[in-house]
Amino acid sequence: MSQALVSRRLDLTVEGLEQVPRSGPAIIAARHYHHVYDGAVLLATIPRPVRIVVAADWAAPGPRRSALEAACRAAGWPVVMRAGDHAPERPASGGGDRGTLLRAVRQSVHLLRAGGVLLVFPEGYPTIDPGYTPKTDTSDFLPFEAGFARIAHLASRESGKHVPIIPAGFSYLAGDRWQVTLRFGAPLDVAAFPDRAALIRATEE
Repeated sequence: MSQALVSRRLDLTVEGLEQVPRSGPAIIAARHYHHVYDGAVLLATIPRPVRIVVAADWAAPGPRRSALEAACRAAGWPVVMRAGDHAPERPASGGGDRGTLLRAVRQSVHLLRAGGVLLVFPEGYPTIDPGYTPKTDTSDFLPFEAGFARIAHLASRESGKHVPIIPAGFSYLAGDRWQVTLRFGAPLDVAAFPDRAALIRATEE
């Protein structure tokens, strides 16, 4: 499905795919530009199964959100409700529900301990979204939330294995067929940084 969407709508250039390990655990920490295309491009590009951390608060409570959460469970994708300074004050926001967050962290750590790949959008919000985004223009960039770094630390500690964080960036040019460049950076080792803040800064850069 992702391959079909990408080939139908996008002209894609990929740089640095060799930075993504062919086996073993990894976190892809990606810039979030387009609410649909980002995930589709990464799923179509990475030659391994990828699980995505999904924010479900954009869907209003009720049948729509229940369907979204059921689809994520079937796919093995952790679900979160966004909180913090940018969380919209609206009924659809889950207020960063702590129980949901803890389940997502446990699921993410379990996935990494099993050697899987986890995709996280640490900005929390895309630049282009048909609903809400706190970004004010196409060059806006939100500070990365710390969740991905915490998950990497927990998974590394519990498994005794190195869990690299691979930064991923997007460049978009809109048109009849969008021109998209996806770039992967060199893997970052949690243990190489003095604290979580330094790791987050390096991932943002």
